Amino acid sequence: MAATSAFVVEQPGDAAEFVEIVQSVAIGLVRESKPKRLYVIRIDNWFGPKWLNFSGKFSVARGRGFGVHKTRLHVPPFVPSRVISERLFAGPDYSEVAVAAPLHIECASRDAMKRRIEDIDQDAAFLWFSSESEEQQRGAVMAYSPAAFLIGAEDFSFYAGLSKKSDGWQPSMLRHISRGELEGLQSVGIATLANAVD
Repeated sequence: MAATSAFVVEQPGDAAEFVEIVQSVAIGLVRESKPKRLYVIRIDNWFGPKWLNFSGKFSVARGRGFGVHKTRLHVPPFVPSRVISERLFAGPDYSEVAVAAPLHIECASRDAMKRRIEDIDQDAAFLWFSSESEEQQRGAVMAYSPAAFLIGAEDFSFYAGLSKKSDGWQPSMLRHISRGELEGLQSVGIATLANAVD
């Protein structure tokens, strides 16, 4: 796993501690699920838990509609202008490789609701995280995998919103993952980094 230090790179506007958490979660995902590939997507600004399993909006009348959330994983319909970077890492050593086509594209909502993750890459894990965490004092990380791992689900997804508190960055909104499971992923990532340094 020589390339783990490159999954998430701190950029201006990032809170260093939040980036370290995202990095350790990314490494934990790779160690626990062993995907053939890992996609890491940096999103402009914070995003909330409504994005988890969100596949698009269904219009019922002019200017009216409702959000559609599916249990089968779909590409979350972030508009391309919100996507700062999309990076791809290929196993077994998880070196960075070129992204053949962008994950997030301009498309109508009805088309977005057809873009299943497994059709994009059924052997990969996907991780999205927010930028501007230093100024906002909050951050978000979301992960999808069409392969079973952690709790043995056929499709697995989770969202973790974190906020800066007096004692450091702490989970403030968790969906489909417990605090213990999130800390477990972080611990695996931290231990992996420590072993790589030794």
